[in-house]
Amino acid sequence: MPVETLYEVVEQERMTQKHWRKVLVWVVCVLIAIEIGLRIAHVGYPTGGKDLFFTWDPHTGIAPRPGAQGLWHTPEYDVFVHINSQGLRDREHALQKPPNTLRIAVLGDSYTEALQVPMEKDYSSVLEQALTGCPSMHDKTVEVMNFGANSFTTAQELLRLRERVWPYSPDVVILAFDTGNNVYKNSRALQKDPSRPYFVERDGKLVLDDSFVHVPGAHARWLWNYFSSWSIKHSRLLQVVAAGTNYLRYGNIDGLISTGMGLSPALYRDPDDPAWQDAWQVSQDLIAEMHDEVLARGSKFLLLTLSSSIQVEPNPAERQKLMNRVGITDLFYPDRRVQQFAESRGIPVLTLAPYLQKYAEANRVYLHGQRSADHQGLLNELGHKVAGELVAQKVCQDIVSGPASPAVAAEHVSPR
Repeated sequence: MPVETLYEVVEQERMTQKHWRKVLVWVVCVLIAIEIGLRIAHVGYPTGGKDLFFTWDPHTGIAPRPGAQGLWHTPEYDVFVHINSQGLRDREHALQKPPNTLRIAVLGDSYTEALQVPMEKDYSSVLEQALTGCPSMHDKTVEVMNFGANSFTTAQELLRLRERVWPYSPDVVILAFDTGNNVYKNSRALQKDPSRPYFVERDGKLVLDDSFVHVPGAHARWLWNYFSSWSIKHSRLLQVVAAGTNYLRYGNIDGLISTGMGLSPALYRDPDDPAWQDAWQVSQDLIAEMHDEVLARGSKFLLLTLSSSIQVEPNPAERQKLMNRVGITDLFYPDRRVQQFAESRGIPVLTLAPYLQKYAEANRVYLHGQRSADHQGLLNELGHKVAGELVAQKVCQDIVSGPASPAVAAEHVSPR
């Protein structure tokens, strides 16, 4: 190739690179100008950032990140959240139990972690406050530790018990079972989430399936989610892009999928599908396994079943309307099934939903949701208060006072 031609090729490449550098600088300047403009105009949709509160965990897949703090924003709630150094949405607790103290550990999912209400108003805190007046305490100090974690399954809660709870030597362990979703979330076939652990039935025994640890790129995907959440939290432009994307996909800026309050008709009837049959069997076995392990450690156990928003809707007509639309005839089927299983195994159980429904109807109040028109979502502050007081009554009367009775009956409350 002649020298002149080679020179022309090099010069052309240099000019091309210079051109694209100018384009890049121009694009960056435009993006910065848009970002500044959005901030001046106070435009933003702080729907991101949730992954900043969690970290990778080799036992449970994810877990609350120690020391994380900031605004937890959802369409209904804006609450400042702080995760303590132990990875709990709670105050700091000494590893060694203080003298003359009754220590209670509460395990559960987002209902229990309760990021949607101030920490001092969640049902674990209400439980601690209410138990101070319990005659059975004999002047003991009550200490309730909240081990709840957003989106956890019963399998993850059992692993959390083994890895995180036992070092604190609790006297009582409460398992909060979410009858609205824990059953199908305990099944890999139904949940279809490869990023978390499961237990499976093999030869009549529960066996841990921790294959999520070996899924290629699982940890890297979590790091990417963390980086994405951080970026969206700190960029108004990315917030607008995320909100727009959600609107195009779901018809709302928050990315919410309308599924009839999340109700699955298959959960509210006797299962005929093998996957649902297995999900129920595994869920019941997980409850029994945790109960037996707690008793073997010399502690006491209480199974607490939670409520869904439609179960405690104060207007019976509205409940019936949604039941008809979704195709459900018995809203309390999963609650009753869990209670009957617990009774058959001698497991102390408190079935909250019927009591909360009765309270909501009598007082014409909503116990779920906060600002939304249909009051869907998790327990609100009033819901946590009522639930905490009911749990305290059960713990005081049947758990700390001696041998626990098998169940708190709910047969006098209409399932509708």
